[in-house]
Formats: sequence, structure tokens, C-alpha cells
Amino acid sequence: MSERKCIFFLADGARLDVFTELIRRGDLDNIQKYIVEPGELLKAVTVFPSTTGPAYTPYLLGRFPGRCNLPGIRWFDRRYYETNPFSLRRFRSYAGPQSFLINRDIECDSPTLFGMVPGSVSILNEITPDIHPRGNNKTRYLKYYLVVKSHFTDRSNSVEDVAGKILLESLEASPRFVFCVFPGIDAYSHRYHPFHGKVMESYARLDRYVGKVARRIEQRGELSETLFIVGSDHGLTSTHSHFDSLGFLRRRGLRPLYYTNVLRHFLDADSSVMVSGNSMAHYYFKNSDGWKRHTLCEEITDVVEDLRCRPEVDIVCARTSDMRREVKIMNQDGEALVSMDGEGSVCYRNVSGDPLGYGFSRERIDIQELLQLTIDSDYPDAPLQILQLFESPRTGDVVVSARPGYDLRATHENPEHHGSHGSLHKEHMVVPVLISRRSKYDYARTADIFPSIVRYLGLEVPPGVDGRDILEEE
Repeated sequence: MSERKCIFFLADGARLDVFTELIRRGDLDNIQKYIVEPGELLKAVTVFPSTTGPAYTPYLLGRFPGRCNLPGIRWFDRRYYETNPFSLRRFRSYAGPQSFLINRDIECDSPTLFGMVPGSVSILNEITPDIHPRGNNKTRYLKYYLVVKSHFTDRSNSVEDVAGKILLESLEASPRFVFCVFPGIDAYSHRYHPFHGKVMESYARLDRYVGKVARRIEQRGELSETLFIVGSDHGLTSTHSHFDSLGFLRRRGLRPLYYTNVLRHFLDADSSVMVSGNSMAHYYFKNSDGWKRHTLCEEITDVVEDLRCRPEVDIVCARTSDMRREVKIMNQDGEALVSMDGEGSVCYRNVSGDPLGYGFSRERIDIQELLQLTIDSDYPDAPLQILQLFESPRTGDVVVSARPGYDLRATHENPEHHGSHGSLHKEHMVVPVLISRRSKYDYARTADIFPSIVRYLGLEVPPGVDGRDILEEE
């Protein structure tokens, strides 16, 4: 019997409803044959922010991004802004050359799958701790060129062909774990919309490479011992209008630090706005103690009220206390408070109205029950996902989730985005996970895939991971 292996295809930005419909129509023959028929197409919930990069951490580390101190593709760290003007830890944007810093920014004591499985291969993936610089990060230097090409041109198809070719070549060494990113669905969805013809071609291209890989492994007699996974990191929705988050702060007379012009208030910022996926944003505010501590909800009530009344804004979250780790959730439908007890259970309590539309308040909810209760709602798993995000010291004082159809970045966006993600809404949070083994459950969190892979490969799951093994015993 050959050694067990896992091949993971990260379909960046893939939607559950599109995958389901394409499979129903018979348009994804290879995925149907090699993954769905022997296994499952699962409804899964990703993480907040639902955006590329941070949403990879559940798959590769089994941890939510807030618990890895990776709260978005852009962030501001108040701990370093005032004390060290030349520190590389003051602020970040991974949408550019600083993407090379993402691995040093991750603060987590859990190993990655790359560290647990020697000889693992990474392709077009930016989360690569534990891979030796001269090791199997196959696109370490080529990746930035390919990502820029995918973002600024209409050539994501050729980028995916490069990734697919490298993937097939890497199989010659028979690696036990391969993680390959296919960025076309996300790139074309941003450029056009999530149902554009070029987006559909990206689903078909992914299917072709699944077939090529599976047949290559089948020829080697290793098919029965190989776990195939196709997983998405976030959904996408069409965008018709942009909210100027930067202008919102400037109109209040503030001096925000922002991307792309971080030099404008490099030393004298009294606020900052950092947008991820274009449908979520962190707002940071200087307070009476300078930048030494987080600014609490009651200190910026006018800002919070203005945001919650905006038609572009769906949900506003803000800290009520640094001691209680309690977060207030607000929108035009009401207010709720969410916190977590010492045993990992969630307290979700409506204060007025029902902002998430759950129809319940609970002093104590087990996180698996929470997922069951909210999986079919407009905001699946939102209380837990909000709490994990606010565990990061880099998370904003206020976090905003956009209403579907809107995003939060009206300026400095090239090319203009017509599709967005990052929010707490189900269309961004619900994702497909296709896995070639049977699952014990009808739905999952993306964090469940890490321990499932680890156990399948016969390894011990590290302590403290945020998911659970979902595969049936064989």
C-alpha cells in the first residue's frame, strides 16, 4: 500500500451556488468523477474577513485569522505606530510588494501543513511558513509577477496554466501534500462580475487540471490513497456602488493613514482606514491616551452612528471594553452584544431589535450549535467570526461589513472592481468544499479541513486548532 497523500486545489473566490449548478449540469466531469462521487460537496463557512490570504489560515494552520494576528489584507498596528516611526510592523498591505512579509506577520504557535508534512509543495500561495527558502515553494519569486499579471491584466487564464503546469511537474517527486491556488475565478469576478463568461471558463479550467492530476496519480496506482480537495476561501458578489471610507474620515476633519499613500500622514495620523476585499474595513482612532490603547465604542459614538446609518453599510462592530473582550454588533435593525466565556462558548444577546436576524438571544451557545443554528441565515457563524477577529491586536476599533452590492473603497482602486468580498454576509461567507471522502456532517467550517487532512495522513492534530475532523472513519 502506498503512502497516503493530499492534493488541495484552492479555487479562490468560488461560489457554492455556481459549483452546485455546474455539477448538476454535468459541466465539471472530472470534479464529479474524482471528488464528488466518492466524497462530498459540502456547504462550508469561511472566516471573517472573507478575503484571500487571511482566509487561507484555516486550511493551512487550522486557525482563524484573528488568532494568527492576520486581521485583513491591510491593517494598522497601533502598538508600533507612535513608538517606532521606522518599524516595518506599523501598517501593512499585502496587495503589493509587502505580500512577502505575510509569513513573518503571522503570530501563531501552530505548525502549518507544510511543516507537518516534509516535502510539501506550495504553488501560487502566499501563506508558506515552514517551507525552507530552497524548498518546495515552487512560485516563491514567480508568484508576485503572476499575481500582478492576474490583477492588472485580462490574463488570469495564462497564470492558471502556469500554476497547473507546475502542479503536474511537482507530482514526479510524489509529494504527500500539495497546495495549489487557482486565482482566475477571483480575478475575473473582481474585474467583471461573479457570473461573467470568463469566470465560468475558470471553473472549467480548474476541472481540467483536476482531471489531469487525478489521471496522473491514477497511472501511478495511487488514486485510492490520495485525498483530493477543492476548497474556496470566500464568495463574491457584484458591486454597483462604492462607499468612500477615506473620504468619510477626511470629512470629519481627521488625518487618516491609508493605502496607497501611507506617506501622507506617516508621522501625524490621528486615524486610519484599512480595507480588505473591498467589502470590509478596519477603522482606527487616536484617543485621549494617544495610540497606546484601543478606542472604545462609547468614545466614538458619533462615528459609529454615522456609519450604521449609511446605506452602504450592513454591520458595524466595535469594542465595548478591552477587559471583557465584548463586541457590540450594530446596524439599522438593532444592537447586540457578543462575548466568549472561558470554556469557548459564545454569548449572543440582543440589546435592541435583532441586527443579525437570528430570532434568538442566548447566554451560552456551544460553537458547534451556533454553526447549526446560523448556517442557513444571512450571517452564518457571525458571532464567532466577529470574536475571533477582535482577538487580533491589529484589528480596528471599528470594523465595518458592507451591504451586498456595495463596497468600501471608492478611490485608489485600479482597475475598478465590479465584484467584491470580505463581508459577513452569506454570499461571501458560504463557500464550497469538495472532498473525495465521505463526511460525518452536511456542513463544515473551513477550519475543519486542516484536522481532517492531518488525521487522513496519519498525523497527530496539534493542540488549539479551531476545527474538527469531519471525515468518516475508514
